[in-house]
Amino acid sequence: MSDFPTDPTTPRRSSGRRNSDALLRRVVELAHLGWWQTHINSTADLNQNTTIWSDETYRIFGHEPRSFEPTTERFFAQIPPDEHAMIGEAVARAIGGDGDFHIEHRVVRPDGSIRKVEERAVVERDASGAPVRFVGTALDVTDRRRIEAALKGTDTGARLLAQIVENSHDAIVSAALDGVITTWNPAAERVFGWKASEIIGRPASTFTPTDREHEMQECFELIMQGKPKDTYESVRLRRDGSLVDVAISASPIFDADGTTVMGVAAILRDITQQKRIATQVRHAQRLESVGRLAGGVAHDFNNLLMAITGYAELIRMDLPEDAPQQEDVRALLASAERGARLTRQLLAFGRRQVLNPVPLDLNAVLRDMEGVLRPLTGGDVTMRLTLSHEPANVRADRAQLEQVVVNLVANARDAMPHGGLLDIETSVADIGAHQLGAVESGRYVRLVVKDTGIGMDAETQSRLFEPFFTTKPRGTSTGMGLATSYGIVKQSGGFLTVESAEGEGTTMRIFLPAVDPAPRAEPETQVDDFPTGQTILVVEDDAAVRSSTRAILERLNYVVLDAETPTDALALARSHDGPIDVLLTDIMLPEMPGTRLADLVAQLRPDIRVVRMSGFPGTMDLLPDSAARHSFLQKPFTADTLARAIGAALAK
Repeated sequence: MSDFPTDPTTPRRSSGRRNSDALLRRVVELAHLGWWQTHINSTADLNQNTTIWSDETYRIFGHEPRSFEPTTERFFAQIPPDEHAMIGEAVARAIGGDGDFHIEHRVVRPDGSIRKVEERAVVERDASGAPVRFVGTALDVTDRRRIEAALKGTDTGARLLAQIVENSHDAIVSAALDGVITTWNPAAERVFGWKASEIIGRPASTFTPTDREHEMQECFELIMQGKPKDTYESVRLRRDGSLVDVAISASPIFDADGTTVMGVAAILRDITQQKRIATQVRHAQRLESVGRLAGGVAHDFNNLLMAITGYAELIRMDLPEDAPQQEDVRALLASAERGARLTRQLLAFGRRQVLNPVPLDLNAVLRDMEGVLRPLTGGDVTMRLTLSHEPANVRADRAQLEQVVVNLVANARDAMPHGGLLDIETSVADIGAHQLGAVESGRYVRLVVKDTGIGMDAETQSRLFEPFFTTKPRGTSTGMGLATSYGIVKQSGGFLTVESAEGEGTTMRIFLPAVDPAPRAEPETQVDDFPTGQTILVVEDDAAVRSSTRAILERLNYVVLDAETPTDALALARSHDGPIDVLLTDIMLPEMPGTRLADLVAQLRPDIRVVRMSGFPGTMDLLPDSAARHSFLQKPFTADTLARAIGAALAK
């Protein structure tokens, strides 16, 4: 279970997502902010919903992290019964879209102590508007509420109040009714930068931005009526002129008789870190949502391309080699391949692309690419390649890693229309998990691509890795280069950082886990003459793909059985009198995954070989003992690729 909310319906989380989880987990720990997520299986019976808690949420409820599986029933068991209805009503309002989920309730810990917890949440909805899940935060506000209660007390609690004010982590400030500051605790000194001796006697407007003075006026109007001001979020000024995000609550200070308002006491909590977390969460969720959408589109599009490619291959195979129509067929296949490249980029962004990671030396890769990269930069850009003295060994898909480098270099070149300097550097460094958003402490290979170009503003940087986002003129860029690079790096277990400012160039840093050097490779077995005549069982629910694949295999002189569903496939596996040499199955099938079907067929026919195919590799859920006998075909594939995959499977 993750410390950061994930979708519990996802069969297996990608390493890229785990990377994002770890990055945010470090920031959340600093804020002592609990996270939780509830997948909405039922709006009528909350106990049917699936819940995930972060480690901090367990601690808020008085438990060791991950000591049990959280449920709605377990949650309510620690809530006093008189608050159950209030929480249920708040959930119903949020699901119904009638209001935000913002509640405060008591928690009875296992040791009998009672804590006050503030919870905020948002409801995520699908395309139809139906609620899918809650994602929320939990914050222990017990100490804050005690302070507020003490501020309303009599002189008998004065000494206790003074100690609370002095030792509070929140800024506590009081002012007379004319707005002059009368007290300023040590936490206020830390948050805002003024010493108490510097600011006591000055107006509260000293640390209030001009555009927020109306808030102060509204607060004083309530205080004059003897009413408290409920917690609200705003910004205040630091001594150095910078702004700090704060949550503010205020209460009136009465005289000894408790009848006349003498002033106002305010508690200001620095929520800068919390706001930063919220921004990161929204950005991560947006990228994750777009990634899921991209993967789904790529899957459907690949099936369409597979049918086009398959029938085009059949036409090519039926035509004489010197037929003039062959040129038309080649153009059709080339167009289908361009579409396939686009879907591969979508899958890479969604971190759902099948990679072939192997140990390799990044320095050697860059040396091999130097002859390609220098012409790519153009004549006005000077490229310097500075490689580390020690091997920069990583585990990655070489073709995809080369694509990342080309994308970064091309973007750097475009950022220097009038020429400039492009530095490409590698190094190896030990990085702690708290540094630069690293996923885990360890040794990393660092690739730096630095240009002296026009740079980027903050808005551009915030959207830099979104697919189809580009600042280039319409029609000159697909906007997929950096999105693809982001997906490849994340899927390879690494992370990226960006530093840029307008007019000051951009520095992109990619960090990949360092690995041991690759062992000496065994010579590959060459399959020159593929055997034919064997029986192939094709399982594919898309009729066009199934028909074209069958026709190609028959042209290649195989005996073909085909099935639309796993049920039909299992029936054929049981009833067919002769041998079935290869199972060629799609992964995404209507009744069960293709990998599960492969295991069931293998129980009936232990010697069968398996070739999996998919337009959406993110659905793979291989068992370790089945992986060795399974080959993979990425849709769309050509007749030659299919022949080689079947031949290689038969050769095992």
